[in-house]
Amino acid sequence: MSIDVKFRGAGAATHLSGRITDLSEIGLFLATPKFVPLGKEIHVEFELPTGKVEAVGEVRWIARGQVAEQGLGIRFLRLSAASARAIDLAIDQAAILKSPRG
Repeated sequence: MSIDVKFRGAGAATHLSGRITDLSEIGLFLATPKFVPLGKEIHVEFELPTGKVEAVGEVRWIARGQVAEQGLGIRFLRLSAASARAIDLAIDQAAILKSPRG
């Protein structure tokens, strides 16, 4: 799934696009060729089928693409109840789709 993510940091608005390849209640991995400094607090916004997510997060790790996909590991610091609910529902729906039927 490709999701455009709006990124704001350092006081200037920047558009950072990428693909969220891992999403949990505590954070996400954004596959992107662009980098943000480690420890940087950022505001991210993205749309899931279950609702809009707006969060403040922190860049916790950077994958430079030598072993795995290039991108940013972002931990959520602040997340509204509506955003948390949208993430929980999306994770639940993905688990249902992956579970074996029978």
